[in-house]
Order: sequence, then structure tokens, then C-alpha cells
Amino acid sequence: MFDELVAGLDDSYTLRRLEEMIRIPSVVGEEAELAEYLRRELDALGLKTALEEVEPGRPNVYARMAGGRPGRRLMFNGHTDTVPVCEGWEKDPFTPVVEEGRMYGLGSCDMKAGLACALTALKAFADTGFDFEGELLFSGVIDEEAYSKGAKAMLGTEWADCDAVVLAEPYPGDESKPIPLGITGKVLYDTTVRGRAAHGFSPELGVNAIEEAARILVNLDKLEMRSHPKFGRGNLCTLKIEGGYRVYSVVVPDRCRFEVNRLLVPGETVASAVDDMERLAASLNLNAEVEVKTKPPRYEPFILREDEPILRVFNEVYREVMGADPLYEYASGITDANVFAGEAGIPCLHLGPRRGGAHQPNEYVPLEWLPPVSKMYALIAARFLGG
Repeated sequence: MFDELVAGLDDSYTLRRLEEMIRIPSVVGEEAELAEYLRRELDALGLKTALEEVEPGRPNVYARMAGGRPGRRLMFNGHTDTVPVCEGWEKDPFTPVVEEGRMYGLGSCDMKAGLACALTALKAFADTGFDFEGELLFSGVIDEEAYSKGAKAMLGTEWADCDAVVLAEPYPGDESKPIPLGITGKVLYDTTVRGRAAHGFSPELGVNAIEEAARILVNLDKLEMRSHPKFGRGNLCTLKIEGGYRVYSVVVPDRCRFEVNRLLVPGETVASAVDDMERLAASLNLNAEVEVKTKPPRYEPFILREDEPILRVFNEVYREVMGADPLYEYASGITDANVFAGEAGIPCLHLGPRRGGAHQPNEYVPLEWLPPVSKMYALIAARFLGG
């Protein structure tokens, strides 16, 4: 029953769409042109589409295809933004180049290849008239590489009413990138240390906020962090510190601010993380006043049930297409699944072509991964929706 659907997959279409999307710059904050491109493509496939602005000039794109009978709703999701161009590119980041079975270009693997495969699967449904229950949905959201504003905005719309999401992130389910059964959350500490100014030639008369902040930072290894049987412990990374004069002056700094990124495991919350930092500061008997706050972005950790219907379908399809069992992990990091699954409780399957140098110069995607991913998308949708 699925043979006609699989036969309708057009691999040349996937390549053309990927090339065209690489040619469209969509660095975070500049997603509008790619969103409009996706809307036109989805319109051409016969889906009902919508553009909804999250911020001025930054729309999410949505689309739906209705089945013949009521049933589940499955969404293909991808983010339309890329990271900025970094140093070290040896090729034009916005000109797709194929060499030795790889297509190079900014966003090629993260994640325009996944978007192209999703379009190909939807095209196969449209061209073959494959009969299914429920609805097939598509969303292209902004800002995943920054604050996940697009994913968070989607939660406030009717499009969030779905039974599962397939995220077209570059997770091929092999040893290079196993499929996440759960992902850590994240909190960003915004901590201010307030000392007392004095002449820099008489530092004993003041309280040096920078030095007091440094005492906290060098003792971060003493921060109480919970352990989880699947994830172990989260981690910490100091991202920024600022304080001292703006115009040169010999004055004891009376203020210092620092930001620390912390990954959270299930069971940890923003409130518990703030308590942890406050206890650490109190234990150091500082002379300065310490104010611990957090700032966006914040993400919730999540764990998927291994018997989720979308995972059961995926396991079957992956073995059929790839000839092996998928590999799984409990991952450290952040994706829009932290919004969909962590905040809204929507089961999320990460699946996409193998990555090559994501967030690095000369990013590429191995082209051999495009056909099997398109095939898995189509079969997962067909079986999840009762085809």
C-alpha cells in the first residue's frame, strides 16, 4: 500500500529545493524571504498555507494537508534561520557547491536539507493522492538559533494542536548523532555583584566588585547540581563578565555583572538553579552584595516515553529503510523540542540528514542521506496517520 507513495518521492526535487534555499540568506533575524519561498512551494503542492509574523519582518510559515477521515495530526517542523557567516569560509556561503558527494553552503545541514526532505515527502503525498487519516502539518519557524521565538509563538496558535512533531534537525540516528530521547534544559544566570567605590590607590577602603565576582566564578565547581540517572549532571559555562570604568579612572569597581550558561537535567528548575547560585555566593562570605537573576533564553528539559506512538512508528520505519536499529541518547544541548516537548508536552522526533560542520565554516550535507530521510519522512507520516 505504501509502494506508490515511495515511488512518488522525487530526489531531484529535493536537490533543487535545497540549492534554492541555500541561495536565500536567512541568517537569524532575516528569515522573511525563506519563509515566503516555503509558502510558495507549499501553495504549489496544494497545501493551505499561512504566514504569521512573530516580529516585524520575521514570519513563521505554516501549512496543512487534510486526510480523508478524522485522525491524528502530525507536523513536520524546521527552523528557517541559520547562524551568521563565520570566519574561515573557503566558498561563497550562499552559493551551493557539490563536491565529492557533499553539498556545501550555509544552512545546508542545519537545517535546509531537512526542510527539503520534508517538502519532498509532502510532495509525494500531494502527487499520489495517498489516503490517510487526520492532517499533515508543516511549520517553518524563526529564531531557533537565538531565543526560539518562532517555536514559542507557535504554541499560542492553533498549529500547536498536534499529536507529534518530526523535527528535521540533522539527527540521523547513527553513531554520529543518535536520536534524543530527552534533552537538557537551560537557564542563563544574570548575576550582579555590588561593591563599594574607593580610590584605586587605597583599595582597602572599598569593596572591589570584580574581585568579588571572580571569587564566585572560580568556585563554580562547588555549585550544587543534581544528578539524573539518564543525563548525569548538567554543565556550566561562563559567557560574559563586565565591570569597571567606562572612561579610564583609578577607582575601585563598585559593580560587576556576569552571565553563566547552565544546562538543567529533569528535576531542576529555574527557581532551584537560582537557589543553588545564591547558596554558593553565601558560602563564600563575600563583602559585596550579590543579586542572582536569570534572563532569556530559558528552556525546559524533557524526556520522551519510549513507547510513544511516533517512536514506535519510527523504529519500524528506520529498520526498514536503513537496515539497522536507530541509536538513541539523552542529549546535552537545546533544540526547539525544548519548547514543543518541554513546555507543551508534544512528543518530538528528531530526524534529519547527517550533519557536516554545523555552525562551522564550509558547512555541508552528505547528499547520500537525502533520499533515505525523505523516504523515512513519508513512511512515518503514512503509518502514523493510519495510511
